[in-house]
Amino acid sequence: MTDDAANSTASKLVQDANAQARTIGVLTKPDRVQIGESMSQWLDVLDGSKFRIGHGYYVVKNNPNPEVNNLVARQEEDQFFDREPWVRTLGAHKDRFGTLNLSHKLSKLLNAHIKTSLPQITEQVQLKTTQIIARLNELPEPPKGNLPLKILEKILMFENDLARHLDGGSEKYPFQKHFHAAALRFRSTIAFSYPRLSFADSITAFTASSQLPYRSSATPTPIGSRCSDIIPIDSDDECKATTQKERSPSKRKQPPITPSQTSPTKRSRLDQIPQFVGQEDRVNNNSESSSMVVDRKAPFAKRFTLTGIRTILQDAHIGLPNQIHPEGIKRMVKESLSHWDEPLDELLAFTGQTCLAMVLERASYVFGLWQGTRCYDRLLEICQSFFQEKLRIQTLSAKRVLATECRTALTLNEKAMRTASEEALSALGNAYRNERVKAVLTKQDPEWETNVRDRSKLDKMMASVSDVQLGPNPFLQELRAMADVRGYYECAFSRFVDVVYQGIQTELFAACRYELGEALKEGIGLEEKDAEQRCAVLLAVDPENERLRAELIKQKSNLEKASEWLESQ
Repeated sequence: MTDDAANSTASKLVQDANAQARTIGVLTKPDRVQIGESMSQWLDVLDGSKFRIGHGYYVVKNNPNPEVNNLVARQEEDQFFDREPWVRTLGAHKDRFGTLNLSHKLSKLLNAHIKTSLPQITEQVQLKTTQIIARLNELPEPPKGNLPLKILEKILMFENDLARHLDGGSEKYPFQKHFHAAALRFRSTIAFSYPRLSFADSITAFTASSQLPYRSSATPTPIGSRCSDIIPIDSDDECKATTQKERSPSKRKQPPITPSQTSPTKRSRLDQIPQFVGQEDRVNNNSESSSMVVDRKAPFAKRFTLTGIRTILQDAHIGLPNQIHPEGIKRMVKESLSHWDEPLDELLAFTGQTCLAMVLERASYVFGLWQGTRCYDRLLEICQSFFQEKLRIQTLSAKRVLATECRTALTLNEKAMRTASEEALSALGNAYRNERVKAVLTKQDPEWETNVRDRSKLDKMMASVSDVQLGPNPFLQELRAMADVRGYYECAFSRFVDVVYQGIQTELFAACRYELGEALKEGIGLEEKDAEQRCAVLLAVDPENERLRAELIKQKSNLEKASEWLESQ
């Protein structure tokens, strides 16, 4: 101790760490005390008068020659402290002189610390051991026994597990529930995008016509507020107008347009189809207007106008009056179905993503013990390639069905189409008549929509406008054509949706259920002559996994020994 202890580097480190209470001081070079160092300074430090620390100070003397062994150095140290001033002057502190006394003190402190920390150390050792065991369980076992048989058993287990998920029927297996919901959304989208009809151009022409009556001497009662002129042609609201029949401009007797009052409980078939849309987008059967707003849920639905339909029919005219050529109807049908590819692509994309994810998830679950081997990777690769090929085939099949529907209009469901067409014709005829009535009343009194709000008066005013006042319907043939298109659409969309849904269930899902297992057996080569050798190669443990296994086993052994020692303390 040649310098002031308080100014030493070690003292500064202790102070910076605030470790005075748990520090042991070691004083070196005790031989300097005989050649001029202050004896009082040594006494003050040893008895704690100055520079006090928690466990006091010890004095050691080492041999400066590194070639002297430890035993000789300790003997020389004992001889040094067996003389003055260490025997009498500083004798009260003799148990703090020498390396052996320092070593004993440190051992006692270490044992005390271990006993205090023993519960925490034991817990840490147990936790580490548990983590190592869990990691070892994750590593694949080395191949043993009849390897082709083991792989075959796993494939059969995978087939059964996959079948349960594809069959559904339980909350544990929700795949079919999710697919069915997607299929219903697909059906709703197709059903809700039926062709629409606008009266705007025809009503404008009717208003400008010289046939439109002038204001009568009596002030008519208004019939209600005006609304949009684009309508869905399956609404009952179009049938609330008049009970009088439309007159044909031709001398030939035309079939009458049946008003809704003759069958008040009869509803369009589309109204019986679940429409999975918001309430604000449903056709309001209690509306005061005979025409509906544009449907926000069907932005890609085909929208016709009466003048546009007339152009289509004239292009296909056969030279006979009051006759509709089938080619005109076919053209309108093709235009009405042209948007079906978009919802079909969405359904196929959803089906592919969800089904493939389910197949790979079940494969990972069943074959998970072999993760890290070539066998595991090969099995999942076969599952993915198999499904993608089957989905490609299913997509082509659905596209062929769509192409067939769009290519030509065909159906044997005569009764259903006739019923739907008649309902559509009645609705369209009444809706168009209502728009013409509005045009007449507006011509007579431009302020009619703000004058009267009594519904009964509106109904009376509606009934007061006769067919004679309106004149013949110039678009009767166009309305009939539109009704036929709508009737066919109802038959076609239901058939198309069912065929697509049935194809996915009976082809794509059935292939996964009944054919994927065979594809796995063939892909692994379980029936080949060298199946045993092939399986051994596929199940061989990865070298990195083997190295990790050995290291983990060694750590586990060391921790078990440490745990035994801790339990003995």
